[in-house]
Amino acid sequence: MEGKFMQSCIAHLQSTANDLQTLVGSVPNPAAKAELQKACGSIDACLKQCRAALDKLGQPV
Repeated sequence: MEGKFMQSCIAHLQSTANDLQTLVGSVPNPAAKAELQKACGSIDACLKQCRAALDKLGQPV
């Protein structure tokens, strides 16, 4: 049960990360772009941790 929920969460995070990357490419303001890039880094770190947790549960990512 936890594995399926985590897989769904990972998919949602990946979608959000992709959306943020698209925004980073379209935002002309350097300060706003820098903040979006920080958000992308945070989401990437979260994705890595979630994938590691899922792996420890013995579930495929």
